[in-house]
Amino acid sequence: MIKKRLVVIELNEFNEQLLEKVSSKFNLKNIHKFLNMNKSETISLDNEEHFGLDPWVQWVSIHTGCPHNVHQIDHLADVKKLKHPQIWETIGEQGFSSGVWGAMNASRNNAKGCAFFLPDPWTYSEQALPNKLNDFLALPRYFSKNYLSFSIFKILSKFLRMLKFMALEGNLFYLRKEIFYSIKCLLINGLNDNLLFSLFDLFSTKIFLKYKNKFDPNLTIIFLNCLAHAQHKEWLKTNLNKDMEITIKTVDRILGMLFNESKEKDALIILNGLGQKNIDGDDYCIYRQINPELFLRNLEIKFLKIEQCMTNESHVTFNNLSDLENAKQLLNTVKINGEKLFFIEKDTEDKMKLFFQINFFKLIEPDSKFYANRKSYDFYKYFSLLAKRTGVHTPYGSAYSKNFRLKRSLYNHEIFQYIANHFN
Repeated sequence: MIKKRLVVIELNEFNEQLLEKVSSKFNLKNIHKFLNMNKSETISLDNEEHFGLDPWVQWVSIHTGCPHNVHQIDHLADVKKLKHPQIWETIGEQGFSSGVWGAMNASRNNAKGCAFFLPDPWTYSEQALPNKLNDFLALPRYFSKNYLSFSIFKILSKFLRMLKFMALEGNLFYLRKEIFYSIKCLLINGLNDNLLFSLFDLFSTKIFLKYKNKFDPNLTIIFLNCLAHAQHKEWLKTNLNKDMEITIKTVDRILGMLFNESKEKDALIILNGLGQKNIDGDDYCIYRQINPELFLRNLEIKFLKIEQCMTNESHVTFNNLSDLENAKQLLNTVKINGEKLFFIEKDTEDKMKLFFQINFFKLIEPDSKFYANRKSYDFYKYFSLLAKRTGVHTPYGSAYSKNFRLKRSLYNHEIFQYIANHFN
């Protein structure tokens, strides 16, 4: 009996017009290959970025088969509240095995037959399976939360954990091609966050393939984020800069690795969950707290701990309700250029937790001040301009498939049922 296999490549937020243009220019055969597979158009029921039309919401919809208004997972790291089974849990109940790698805002829970699970770096409540994968996750998890204000000692210690894992689990000979490619990229482009994210996806894919080949699960899912990151920051209308070029070439290399390890009769889906469109030239700015603990302390806010998420948002836990209410009231007074700086929301399940995100996207001049409780503070002492955005989210996405049937047009959350039916 032929074993049923499905590989799902979650290439987050890719813009197919950009990929078509670049793959032709540079003869990127693997991108060209997937763009010639069967295509389906997807759409989300959400339409406002930062309020539902975000990857940490849309991927939960795809993984559960429930639109956002049903699953009600609004933020990164909220997945522990999820009351709906994810696709690997559903097929596990039917006796099928799975391997999940980097899926955004996902939880293994107690999924039957889940051979390996690597959470995304931002969902701090989740641990990897097997446990040694947490050594691989330690550096990206720390860096993704603290890259504007980090400890050299912590970076070094977590880098050594990752290096130990890769030496023992991957071994340098197994990773030799990726190491040489990385050195070449560093010499051409220099070190920056865009290259780091691209190379992380490259090495992550190589380790993923080792686990995929070892356990050979029925369903494997791998999530890749470097292209979404580059589109947000490096997607110029007039020309292709070096950072975007090297990211797309790395994505082509990653796809080649995945295609080479797939059997001809295996089913395959490549999807983006949601899309991006170019807004290069618009003053759409994303800001991030440099050191959120320092920011709260200097505003004299008492708190237990804070977890910063992917871009401009944080979860804060308090010792008591009085401290939470005082923080909520004070953060509501914070203004910049006469407008509120934050969106604030109480956690629906943890009464000691508050969520807040920067909800101001206009350009802020270098000497600007924000005001809180009648006091003024230098804005750029506490916040950094991450980027003038070049790409923003759209509800329109794409799914390409091989040996797998999808409707030509569907809601993105409907993909869940097609995968479930594939194994039924």
